[in-house]
Amino acid sequence: MKRLKFSFDTTVQYSASVAGHQLALRCVPMTDAVQHLEKCTVTIEPAPLPQPLQDGFGNTVYWYSASEPHTELRYASSGVAVVDKSKADEAAPNPAFRCPGLRTKPGRTLLQVSSAMPKAGTYEAAEALCHAVHSLLQYTPGVTDNTTTAEEALRGGIGVCQDYAQVFVALARLAGWSARYCMGLSVGEGATHAWAEIYYKGHWHGFDPTRDCAADERYLRFGVGRDSADCPVEQGIFFGSAAQSQMIRTRVTEL
Repeated sequence: MKRLKFSFDTTVQYSASVAGHQLALRCVPMTDAVQHLEKCTVTIEPAPLPQPLQDGFGNTVYWYSASEPHTELRYASSGVAVVDKSKADEAAPNPAFRCPGLRTKPGRTLLQVSSAMPKAGTYEAAEALCHAVHSLLQYTPGVTDNTTTAEEALRGGIGVCQDYAQVFVALARLAGWSARYCMGLSVGEGATHAWAEIYYKGHWHGFDPTRDCAADERYLRFGVGRDSADCPVEQGIFFGSAAQSQMIRTRVTEL
């Protein structure tokens, strides 16, 4: 069991005024059998803070609306979360986690690589898959974006944490696992991170193919889904013609 102190702060600046902002924000850690919040403070500006709701994957979502013109959006959360992977067995996984999402639909490259991967059945097979995905991609910032699919990343052999996690999830499902994409933070400073989890013997087991390691109790999930399309931190629309720039500051420390 670990107690993690976290802070997550995002500022988005617009080159001109925008209005009619409608957003879904996943900016706080989710609560489930393994992790829960001891305390949490959330701020969203410029509009009032809405009540949190849950989406179909159990993620906490703030459905935010700002009708007045503004040139800056800021949302932040901070608090203490407890992560304890020794808890009792979790509920059976959502059947959706056996199905491809928008960005994890297998194509020729994924199917070819999958034929050489170990089939579902043991924890060691899942570890082997993590090692394999780590070796199949080269970490290369700036060449993929948030719309890149697992098929495209694997075909190019390059990507960032989102791509590693999506390739892992796609191959895991082809091997017969229930697998889910995870978005959140890990101990340290920086930005959001992505990894994956496989359901095995009543528990979700985390794997980080980017770092080629297990995703243990130092990882804090903000959202899960079939892939990144199901759980972005920020998703929405606004009225106006403006360029935008984003600054993210995050920190997680063990207490």
